Amino acid sequence: MKKRTLILGNSISFAIFASVILLSFTSCREEKSKSDTIIIEKEVQAPKEKESDGTSLSIGSDGVDFSTKNGKKKTEITIED
Repeated sequence: MKKRTLILGNSISFAIFASVILLSFTSCREEKSKSDTIIIEKEVQAPKEKESDGTSLSIGSDGVDFSTKNGKKKTEITIED
């Protein structure tokens, strides 16, 4: 009876030990990506700027630009040095 209990206890201990080893190998392995990522770059066209009503003043080294727009009426003045 003791021999049977000893063999059964050793086989259960071995099974638990083997399970722990198997789980440690599977959980610690490095995962590899299954597929490579492909990046496709596409040029984006800038949206056309819609001129809004208002006044604009630009001062630079080559002169001054002044423009106004009110509905369909547009005035532009450029003063150069």
